[in-house]
Amino acid sequence: MSFIGRIRRALPSASTLKQTPGFGWLGNYLARRPWLLATSRRRVARGIGVGLAVGVIPLPTQMLMAALCAVPFRANVGAAVAATWLTNPLTAGPIWALSGWFGSFLVETSIAEAWEMTQAAAAELDEILPWWDVAREWALAIGKPVLVGLPITGLLLGFTAWALVSAIWAFEVRRRRGLRLRTRSAALQQPQN
Repeated sequence: MSFIGRIRRALPSASTLKQTPGFGWLGNYLARRPWLLATSRRRVARGIGVGLAVGVIPLPTQMLMAALCAVPFRANVGAAVAATWLTNPLTAGPIWALSGWFGSFLVETSIAEAWEMTQAAAAELDEILPWWDVAREWALAIGKPVLVGLPITGLLLGFTAWALVSAIWAFEVRRRRGLRLRTRSAALQQPQN
């Protein structure tokens, strides 16, 4: 199955959402707004971009926020919600590290400086403070660059995903069109009895 076919098959329809317990209200809302479930290249790419931009920020309601943010962008809601699943326990560490790196350019304390300060404090206070206090100080020191960098990382990942999905989708459409043209050309060139 092609890239486009897999995406269209994976995304829910309004009737599917109406029948899903707890999502009937969303199915009714989306049935009146079919453009929010359209599986065109632009809408799906926007949805994935919005979902990644919102999904990077550590909120307990990432999927709801992605669905709400998809509406003003006229993006595919299902793609936006699915894209938030990129952030999970396996990917959170690298995403937060990247966010801290971006944030360290904008705040006065870099992660490396925060780590050195915390190591020095831990060496001095090893006897006095328990390890939990040292860990808390380290988290507070690196928290600012990470919090500043999370929106930047989200926008960067969202834009990159949007561009990548748009390019793959366009390539797939051109490939399938070329395949159809070659098939028609071969059929016309066959001698008829």
